[in-house]
Amino acid sequence: MKQRLPIALLIPAALAAAIFAGAAASSAAFTSDSCGTSGSGADGGSGTFGSGTECPPPPPPPYPTVPDRLYGVAGAASNDVWAVGLEPTSSLIMHWDGSSWTTSFTEPIGYFRAVSAPATNDVWAVGGTKWFGGSQTLAEHWNGTSWTQVTTPTPGSGVLNGVAATSASNAWAVGFVGPGLGTPASATEPLIDHWDGSNWTEQTFADPADGGQFAATAAISADDAWAVGQTGSVSEGTGQTSMIYHWDGSSWTRVPSPNAAGSSNMLSGVTAISADDVWAVGQTLASDGQDKSLTMHWNGSTWTIVSSPNPTGDTGLQAVAGASANDVWAVGLTNPTHCSSGGPKCDTIAMHWDGSAWTVVPAANPAHSYLNALLGIAVINGDSHDVWAVGTTDYESTLFTHWDGTNWH
Repeated sequence: MKQRLPIALLIPAALAAAIFAGAAASSAAFTSDSCGTSGSGADGGSGTFGSGTECPPPPPPPYPTVPDRLYGVAGAASNDVWAVGLEPTSSLIMHWDGSSWTTSFTEPIGYFRAVSAPATNDVWAVGGTKWFGGSQTLAEHWNGTSWTQVTTPTPGSGVLNGVAATSASNAWAVGFVGPGLGTPASATEPLIDHWDGSNWTEQTFADPADGGQFAATAAISADDAWAVGQTGSVSEGTGQTSMIYHWDGSSWTRVPSPNAAGSSNMLSGVTAISADDVWAVGQTLASDGQDKSLTMHWNGSTWTIVSSPNPTGDTGLQAVAGASANDVWAVGLTNPTHCSSGGPKCDTIAMHWDGSAWTVVPAANPAHSYLNALLGIAVINGDSHDVWAVGTTDYESTLFTHWDGTNWH
């Protein structure tokens, strides 16, 4: 049975080596083609670099050539942004300092699915320790100087898919109790952990009868947080329904949420702009066998489905972030039910909410063999001109895209 969310197997180390070898070959080809021995210079002149043996250094790539994928992004300032995911044989955390992305953490402890950065010295990255089989929940904390692994409770086996922190003493991490992401599971139980400034503790709440998982969380304050996901199985089959829980300062309770007319409904992302302005996004599997984008809005009293575009007729949304009530972004990919099976390519997609409607905005879509996907998005400090979205190209290289207020780059 096909896996709706395109989570590919880990890239083998040999393939990672081939990726780096390909990058090196590209640099060598640039040097040879630019220099030659014809006597004309690389600058178009009569010999600035030509007719000699020395060549100019190749230009740097537009973004780091790091293998594999990024799942989440968050930042406390325009020059302090974090992105998390995995490499073929290790976890991956990268940092933007205002001018370039660099690798900050690559220990072989598992993989990261989400990141939250309420302050420059207070950043959380969460995920799981194993892709296949039994996995422990995983949390790393940045204190402004270094990353430290912090113990999290794992009832059996589990993964943390989302994290949201409002202060040094209040953070939520959500996911599920079940095997690692690479192992199909017929049933799981949703999981919520809380950080009180000293420890992570598992929370109690009424589970849905058929189980499920949380994919993402958002928090406004210590007494106002949301967790979204789906009931039913994690990676196989149909029958899933949207699942939304709310924290009111004393307990987590399930809030009624609508479902589109499809055989399954999955929520992958959530953003909370205010107490009465919350968005959740995902996809529904329609009767034509293709995914349709799914966007839901909370107005303070009810969740409702809001019409959203499907430019190729097959669209999956993975993440959402908002700067204000009339400035919200949702990202994901087109053709998610086809691109891994010889069908049309998966391309990035970005949608914008202007206060009245969702519209597709052309997204950065670099050259790829079969897949470009945006899996995480963040608006930095509420600045509508500073939005980062991250993901993967062919599950072989990380993908960074930036919105500057006019275009995605």
